[in-house]
Amino acid sequence: MVHTNLKWVLLVDDDGTTNMLNTLFLKRVVPDIKIDTAVNGHRALDFLDSHMDEIEPGTFLLVLDIEMPLMNGWEFLEAYNILFKKEEREKIALTVLTAKPSEEVKYRALANANVKDCLYKPLSDINFKKIIKTFFPDE
Repeated sequence: MVHTNLKWVLLVDDDGTTNMLNTLFLKRVVPDIKIDTAVNGHRALDFLDSHMDEIEPGTFLLVLDIEMPLMNGWEFLEAYNILFKKEEREKIALTVLTAKPSEEVKYRALANANVKDCLYKPLSDINFKKIIKTFFPDE
C-alpha cells in the first residue's frame, strides 16, 4: 500500500480484461481508490464532462488506451484539448497506454502537452506505484 494524493482513476480501454486487471493492480496499491471505466474516447469525454466539477487538482489519473473503436486515444486527445479549458485539463494526470511498444507512439504521446507519461501493456502494480510516486506524492 502506498500513501498518495491519488483518489480517483478513469481507465479508458475497450478491453474489459485490461480494465479488470488494472483495477485489481490499483486496488492492491491504493485500496480505497475510486475507479471508473470508459470503453472508448466518446464515453471518456462524456464522463469528464459530467464529473469535471468533482475532480480536485492533483487527485485524478486518466489512463488512456490508444487503440479503441469509435474514438481512439489520438482522437480523444484532440477532442479533450478542444472541449476542456486549460485549467480543467491541468487537474488531470493523463497517461497513455499502448499494447504496441514503439518509439513513434511514445514520441507522439509525449509531444502532447496533456500527456504526462506513456506506458506499455500490460501494466502492473509496480507501474502504478511508479505513476503514483511521480505524479501523486503524499506530501
